[in-house]
This record gives sequence, structure tokens and C-alpha cells, in this order.
Amino acid sequence: QMKRTLPLYNFLPRVSSGGMTHFPYLSDDEMGNLRWVAESYSNELPVYVPDSDRLLKGDRVRITSGYFTGMEAEVVIQPGGGHKDVMARILDCMWVPLLEVKPGEYELIELNTKGKHVYTHLDNDRLREGLHDALGRYHASGSVSEEDTRLALEVLRSYGSLRAETDVMRCKIYSLLLSAYKLLGDEEEFTRLHDTMRGMLPVLKAPQSRALLLVTLYGCTDSALYRQMAHEVVDPWRGESSPKKSKLSLIRRLDDCDRWLKHEIS
Repeated sequence: QMKRTLPLYNFLPRVSSGGMTHFPYLSDDEMGNLRWVAESYSNELPVYVPDSDRLLKGDRVRITSGYFTGMEAEVVIQPGGGHKDVMARILDCMWVPLLEVKPGEYELIELNTKGKHVYTHLDNDRLREGLHDALGRYHASGSVSEEDTRLALEVLRSYGSLRAETDVMRCKIYSLLLSAYKLLGDEEEFTRLHDTMRGMLPVLKAPQSRALLLVTLYGCTDSALYRQMAHEVVDPWRGESSPKKSKLSLIRRLDDCDRWLKHEIS
């Protein structure tokens, strides 16, 4: 019955190699055990309890350790709504629809594009503000603390392999990554991403996305050109009666960069 109704979640097919047949990824004994477990649950596999709380339902991850290293999975349950844990479904894999996903065992490669959270997923105040403050300490001392290094590495683990489909998302991702590369002293990746961001500027029209890119570029390069372009976008917001929170944040960050880099307007 399971073969007919759920072919994608069927038993792993046997493969031939050197005249012998076997199951990929696991031994015959392990497959036999899986069959036994499935029969005990009426052909529904039990799931393991993961302890990660970063992922959102519909996000795609790539498994980076264990038997399924390199395979892609989709988050099917996220914290909240009565659920305390995160479970991921291996895509196009027979017989292992759900598995445990722990921090350090996956990399985020694509956000769920259905729903508004696709934009808010990257609005991580702790990481964004943490990187900004870390850049300030870097400009003041010329060095990076262990805590700031850990934060930068966390950003790379979380967003370094993320695919973005819109300019809004790209700006948010690139802003985080460029700051992380700067703090880690990764000149090769910093230069590569800097060139990518610079190439976006002529075609980027959304004011807040453009401001985010320019403020980040200015803070990471101390470029007079980026400073001028950032002020051209941000300064008009200072006269608004009630600017949005995101605009106020960019105004503050630009002022911080001017202070750190000693370009304050007297």
C-alpha cells in the first residue's frame, strides 16, 4: 500500500555494483531493521527529537554531517504552535522522510518564499546589531575579540550558503556577510563580495536596501565615495516627522560609522 500511495517515501531501491546488488546508504541488516520499525508504526516512521530552533517551516537546508552529508532537506515542523522542536524532511530520498537536525549539522541554502517571513527571517537584531557593534570595536582597537570572531563565524554558518531570489534579500544577506568577512580578515571573500555589492548599486532602486548596502560598504571600507552616496540616501530621512524604525536604524548606523572613522560633520 505504501508503494502505491507514497512512492517518494518508499523503500530505498537496490542498486547494482560489480554484479552485486545492495541498498545505497545502509546495509541489508539496517534496511531490515527499518522495515521492522515501520511495520511497528503501521508503515509510518517515527521521528527523532532535534534541538535546533533557528529554522522556519519550508526553509531548505543542506546536511553537513552524518550519513546524509550533502543531501538537501526541507523543514516541516518549527518551534511554536505546540511544537518545541524542528524536524526536516530529506528531499527525494526513500525511507528517511524525517531526521534530527542539530546546530552545526546543516547549512541554510534557501528561505521559504511563501509568506511574509521571507523578509523578516533575515531581520535578526542580535546578529545585525552585534556585527555593527563589533565593527565599531574593530575600528577603535584594530583587533577583533574572540566573542566577535564567534559571532562572525555564526553568521557565516547561518547565511554563507543562502540563496537569495530578490534584491531585498540579497542586500540583507550581503550586509551581514561583508561585515563578517571584514571581522574575520578573509580578504579574498571580502573582495569578491565587495565587487558583487558594488555591481548591484547602479540597478538597485529600493531606497532602504540601497542605504543598507551603502552604509555597510562605507563602514567596512572607509570609502569617501560610499560615505557620500550613503548620506545622499539617508540624510533626507532626518527631516521626516516619524521615520520608520528601519530608517532610524540606518541613520544611527551611518552616524556611528562617521564617528568611528572620524568623519563627523562639525
